[in-house]
Amino acid sequence: MALPLEGIRVLDLSQLLPGSLCTQILADLGAEVLKIENPKGGDIFRWTPPLVKTLGSFFHVTNRNKKGMKLNLRDPEGRKIFLKMVPQADVLLDNFRPGAMQRMGLGYEDLKKINPHLIYCSLTGFGQDGPYRDRAAHDLNFLSLSGVLDLLGEKGGRPIVPAVQIAGAGGGSINAALGILASLLRRERTGAGQYLDVAILDGLNPFLALSMSQYLADGQLPRRGETLVGGGYAFYNVYETSDGKYLALGSLEEKFWAEFCRAIDREDLIAEQFAPAPRQDELIDEVRSIIRQKTRQEWIDLLSQYDTCFSPVNTLEEALQDPHIQHRGLWFKGFHPVDGEVGQLRFPIKFSEDQPGWRMPAPSFGEHTEEILRRQGYDADEIADLATRGII
Repeated sequence: MALPLEGIRVLDLSQLLPGSLCTQILADLGAEVLKIENPKGGDIFRWTPPLVKTLGSFFHVTNRNKKGMKLNLRDPEGRKIFLKMVPQADVLLDNFRPGAMQRMGLGYEDLKKINPHLIYCSLTGFGQDGPYRDRAAHDLNFLSLSGVLDLLGEKGGRPIVPAVQIAGAGGGSINAALGILASLLRRERTGAGQYLDVAILDGLNPFLALSMSQYLADGQLPRRGETLVGGGYAFYNVYETSDGKYLALGSLEEKFWAEFCRAIDREDLIAEQFAPAPRQDELIDEVRSIIRQKTRQEWIDLLSQYDTCFSPVNTLEEALQDPHIQHRGLWFKGFHPVDGEVGQLRFPIKFSEDQPGWRMPAPSFGEHTEEILRRQGYDADEIADLATRGII
């Protein structure tokens, strides 16, 4: 088996979701990822409930295929050990606030002197410069600042609070991994490493591409619950069924809307697909009234006979039971030697050769510390002394 990043070594100084998921992507692709944690506590995902026996489920799902090491970078001896490891590394990822690594003498300018081939990625909320660079923030804050959150919700209602990590995963993890992969390819051609300033806020721009481009083109400010794909039209909306469940209709193209209208025996509505307000509000109410006449399953059975875009609004339980999601193997159970079976997400791309994905479970706290130190030439007595002093 020859995975794409086999032979690539990654020093992972991150914790929580964005950085950990990024380096897990690299690990799934075959890189040797060493997760380095402070001996005084480590990644707080380790201890965040719900626990699967000893480890938090969040840690299990974002740290597979990695080795784990305890190392105090704030101690001069800890930094000395770290600097011995840098020349053998290909990639370093940190998610500290701007300036933190520089203050420890571990910034990019410091490290490229001992490893000019190093790809150094700093994944932060707002980037290395700008008026917000030192701000603390979470997913909701990035979504709200970017303009995304203002577009999410019903007409006349408040913005919603998304229950999934759109900014951290989509704006942070994936973009950081993309930048690292592109830099590795560039290094193959030039031999040179580089510094990557990845900001979660910046990474939300692609999610706004269509909405912002429309606003920049016509100057018309989109309003929550009134846009083409934001709940303002009958053909692209969510409707409640007679059993209190929900059905999502996404029949944006005229042919799909026409098929839907035939399915509900309302061909008279075909020509009114893009009718302006207030008629569009009336169409939404008409479709809402029709959908309430059957259960969700009855609608699934009926609409499955037509070429239109619809889907049930699944709970997480229902999503796991969905036949297509099961067929694609999007979720599975991996085995941990202490915690037993733990939930895992499948690597989201299917490769025809050498499939990336699960190889080993998330490491226990400092599990591979001795192995890594022995690789650097430390003997058993020296390792014991470092442990006694709280450096590892």
